[in-house]
Amino acid sequence: MRRLIILIVSFLFTWSLSAQDINFTASAPKVVAVGEQFRLTFTINAKVNAFNAPDLSDFYVLMGPSTSYNQSTQIINGKMTRSVSYTYTYVLQATKEGNYEIPPAQVSIKKKTHESNPLKIEVVKGTAPTQPVTRQPSDKSAGEVVNVNNEDLFIQVLVDKREVYLGEHIIATVKIYSRVNNLSGFEDVKFPSFNGFFKQDIETPPLRSLERENVNGQIYGTGVLQRVVLFPQRSGEIEIDPVELVCLLQQIVRKSTRNPFDSFFDDFFDSYRTNKKLITSPPVIIKVNTLPEKKPATFKGAVGSLKMSASVDKTEVKVNDAISLKVNISGTGNLKILEAPSVHFPPDFETYDPKISGKIANTTNGSTGSRNFEYLIIPRHAGNYRIPPIEFSYFDPGQERYKTISSNEFNIRVEKADEEETTVISGFSKEDIRLLGSDIRFIKTGRMKLRQKDKTIFGSTFFILGYVGALVLFFVIFIFYRKRIKRRTNLILVKNRRANKVARKRLKIARSYQKGKKQG
Repeated sequence: MRRLIILIVSFLFTWSLSAQDINFTASAPKVVAVGEQFRLTFTINAKVNAFNAPDLSDFYVLMGPSTSYNQSTQIINGKMTRSVSYTYTYVLQATKEGNYEIPPAQVSIKKKTHESNPLKIEVVKGTAPTQPVTRQPSDKSAGEVVNVNNEDLFIQVLVDKREVYLGEHIIATVKIYSRVNNLSGFEDVKFPSFNGFFKQDIETPPLRSLERENVNGQIYGTGVLQRVVLFPQRSGEIEIDPVELVCLLQQIVRKSTRNPFDSFFDDFFDSYRTNKKLITSPPVIIKVNTLPEKKPATFKGAVGSLKMSASVDKTEVKVNDAISLKVNISGTGNLKILEAPSVHFPPDFETYDPKISGKIANTTNGSTGSRNFEYLIIPRHAGNYRIPPIEFSYFDPGQERYKTISSNEFNIRVEKADEEETTVISGFSKEDIRLLGSDIRFIKTGRMKLRQKDKTIFGSTFFILGYVGALVLFFVIFIFYRKRIKRRTNLILVKNRRANKVARKRLKIARSYQKGKKQG
């Protein structure tokens, strides 16, 4: 039995591995310095038959490939899953400046070849290694003083455009730059308020580690704290206020002592203290231009690169049948604050405010997606009707001009409904009020007696009289039964009354016997 269970579990493991998708990835720093050593790692989630390394002739190979294996098993809600990971690691050294590409590596699994992703690595001029915080000796036990230059640790608000049109989107990124090796975290982050803009957040993963980046020939560890899409709501110059951030820096603390053995044990018994440094970004000025004159009559503030489509679900209906008219606007722009386009319906159509829906995603390209406007219209009279083309105008900042899109026209044929569905009051013209089902009644003239429909009896005269009568009846019954109970508690009186009844009954019987004897 035990062997059978082991075979079943092994089969399930093998099946899960064969059924999973192959994931083969390569990773390495994006920026390195000349002479710097770095790791190139290839990871795959399946056992391979053969591994073929890419061409690494642009770098000096110090070590590799070294292979490691990792396996994990999870049981969630009774479902067992197993994952494996094979890693091939190289240690490389950059030898000269330039931009290099590492081609994909190849592996063979069950006679199938799989490739990893290619990598691009920028090699910059050799720079001094990241400096630790400077330490100044002190006789006090409070620790050592931290000194970090503003060039080694700073924060910025980066924008993709500094001059835009009113309503044109801007991508703003809050980014930190660090060349210190003892940065342990952040606190008290104060992001800009972005006054004067309509703000939409771009989903940004939590910052867990800094990535290398070449900034003016220097290698920094960088990380994105916030990324947003901004739509200016007024023209002129708008200032994005600074970001404030408190950085936490770890510092080695050593006590001053005259013991000659302390220097030997310092590295083992060192303690750390966290120091705080406030960094602030410089303000950013955005110039917002007004939109050009000669705006189309159908322009309602839409800005971007957009397109429109419109459709109806039915073109032949009966009176009082509902029709759905849908207008879809899609593309990239200020979709979130888009107004519904104007639609000119026939006067014999009853219309309602549009139902607005859509799916909009905020990305580094702006707000992209679609916005839907669904109109519910109900024809109240028979006939042939025409809904003219729907026009939608927007401003294209890329071409710096207005554009107008028109839909097709819609011809609606409305037939008479059945008599039980619609009752029309005769003697009135088309413009007069009709009895539409039971929702709208025709007007009545002259004096008439009004009464409230479905009025409840509560609070009426009959209700009050009935309530008082029931109360009086309750008290009468209560007094009657109370006297009766009181009489029954008097045993002598009760026995006398019962004895009187028995005596009268017996006397009556004796009298009847006496009369019978006399007659005999």
